[in-house]
Amino acid sequence: MAWQFTPYVTPTAVSATLSFALFAYIVTIRRRKLDLLVVRSFVLLTLSIAVWGFGDVLQLSATTLAAKRAFLAVQYVGAAGGTLGLLAFALAYTDNDRWVNRWTVGPLVAEAFVVLALLLTSPRHHQLYVVAVDTQTVAGVVQLERSLGPAARAHVVVSYLVILASISLLVRSAVRSESLFRAQSLAVVVGVTLPFLTNVVWFLGRGPQNNVDLTVVGFGLAVFPLWYAVSRHDLLRISPVARDTVIEDMQDAVVVVDDTDRIVDANPAVATLGTPAAAEVVGKDVTNAFPFLEPAVSPAVQTPDEVTVESDDVTKHFDVNVQSLSNDERGTRLVLLRDVTERRRVEERYQRLIENSSDMITVLDADGTIKYDSPAIESLLGYDQDEWVGRAGRERLHPDERDRIVAEFRDGVDNPGYETRVEYRIRHADGSYRVFETFASNLVHDPVVDGVVLNSRDVTDRNRRERELERTNERLDEFASVVSHDLRNPLTVGNGYLEMARDGDLDALDEVASAHDRMERIIDDALALAREGDSVDGVTTVSLDAVVEDAWDSVATEASTLEASTGAIIQADRSRLQRLLENLFRNSVEHGSPCSRSASGNAPGHGGRDVAVTVDVEYGDEADGDDVHAPEDRPVVAFAVSDDGDGIPPAERDSIFDSGVTSREDGTGFGLAIVETIANAHDWAVRATESDTGGARFVVDIDADRNRDAYGEGGDVDGQHADG
Repeated sequence: MAWQFTPYVTPTAVSATLSFALFAYIVTIRRRKLDLLVVRSFVLLTLSIAVWGFGDVLQLSATTLAAKRAFLAVQYVGAAGGTLGLLAFALAYTDNDRWVNRWTVGPLVAEAFVVLALLLTSPRHHQLYVVAVDTQTVAGVVQLERSLGPAARAHVVVSYLVILASISLLVRSAVRSESLFRAQSLAVVVGVTLPFLTNVVWFLGRGPQNNVDLTVVGFGLAVFPLWYAVSRHDLLRISPVARDTVIEDMQDAVVVVDDTDRIVDANPAVATLGTPAAAEVVGKDVTNAFPFLEPAVSPAVQTPDEVTVESDDVTKHFDVNVQSLSNDERGTRLVLLRDVTERRRVEERYQRLIENSSDMITVLDADGTIKYDSPAIESLLGYDQDEWVGRAGRERLHPDERDRIVAEFRDGVDNPGYETRVEYRIRHADGSYRVFETFASNLVHDPVVDGVVLNSRDVTDRNRRERELERTNERLDEFASVVSHDLRNPLTVGNGYLEMARDGDLDALDEVASAHDRMERIIDDALALAREGDSVDGVTTVSLDAVVEDAWDSVATEASTLEASTGAIIQADRSRLQRLLENLFRNSVEHGSPCSRSASGNAPGHGGRDVAVTVDVEYGDEADGDDVHAPEDRPVVAFAVSDDGDGIPPAERDSIFDSGVTSREDGTGFGLAIVETIANAHDWAVRATESDTGGARFVVDIDADRNRDAYGEGGDVDGQHADG
């Protein structure tokens, strides 16, 4: 086979080489994206152009008719592949790849094969397609003399229509695209239009020489804008039409980052991130434009769920969602940022309301495990906020109420939207129990809460006040009963003696005075009992001996004696403790002294003689190793008032503290009731028993732990030294 050199071989060969280089470049840099239609079609386009170019170079260089015909067929294969590749690329690039199917592309492929068959057999039916009549020599160059038949012309028209449709799609994309994608689309339009125009000039016979096709040279020129679109504007990474229709009008900020962390696109909403316009950040390194996005785009760091953007006058919060647009982890990524500032503001508002609420907010899961406790738990129950998280809520309930509350909880969990109000006791960190009123709401099926919400309020003091009010009302009822009943007897007696005095028996006036005295004592004791509260406010550290001495001096003791040298230090309301002791002393003295016929106690009598009263204390047994502390170093757990009278029958010991109960005609029946009220107000307990001499003994049991801190302290206590 003979070869020749023509003036057109060099530009054609350069163009073919450039086209092949573009093909190789695309395959190299986009090898991980070959599964995408837009990439595969562009590869087909550039490869077909290269085949067309090299076929043209060989056809121009050949000198025989047979060789030129063969290489002309190679050119046709490249041209047909280029046309189909351009159509598929245009459809995929403009987000119309659904049209690339066997019903649209299939007929074009079939038509191309038919024309190729006609071309290969053209000498037999030269009127239908291309007729290579002969070769001719022009200026020493052997050229192929050819003419186009009707089939060939129809094929050219079909090809031109396909190319024009493809260019129209690309032009439309360029017009609608913004920023980076507009430049990219325009470069693609220029790249595919140059060779098309060159081919049209040849087809119309307007070229430099009628039989020389310079379309391949046009392809060579087209390589430059296409290369620019690929290398500078990341052609084939993302569809601009999809971007325009989906992203451009989004209120969420969208940033597209390539494998070098360079921003290749951004929508107008990035202005909410502190950037005036999207065009200003395109082409910049993402960490320079948006430093707060560095954790989101770094593969070595787990993508944060939220980022905070600080500016001079406002702080904004954005949810972050990073989506890969390629198979490579470090490839193109789409970063979606949703402004959640208002949501966070609302959440923080409610969070602060919860954290500053005096009520305790608790969230339990469906199994009763504590998921959250509000900070109020620290002040209400003495626990750290997270101390109970992950533990069963039932564990801090009072054992007596645990089964009831757990059963109600289980019923509520099975009923979406269930609400209830319950009252129960919860263990304090110090081991005591506090009464809480809880409003429970079943929000297990709420995806935001996912639990049962308990709003709990400490009602211990409220309940105590309610009980105090109830007891006060009871005392008022008792007082009313006394006024209406107990006063009636001495009043009746007094009236009877008054009538006798009017009849001349003046000695009866003494009995009237005695009845009046009894009525006055009944009124005083009834008022004292009604007014005494069930709690004390002025608790201080006091010397028991000092209070005993003051109480004894306040009672008409006649010839009775007192023995009290305990040295004990306790905590009490001094005035009310003195009243308690006064009533105990009066009960002993007035029931044992024959001189006091108007005594006010309510225990049985002791035989009408002077009594000996003793006050003693009981200490707790605390040991340190093998050495038992001396009494003065141990806490007081009880004190007692004893006498040597006749004592109290065991059968009557449970009733002697009831109001109005007395065994004497001149008794008020309120003395020991007042003692019990004062003891209860201190959280003490009082009980009647027998003394060592067979008389009455009243033991006041004290909470030893309550007085432990005060015991053994030096210095003056209530005017007395701690050692007594």
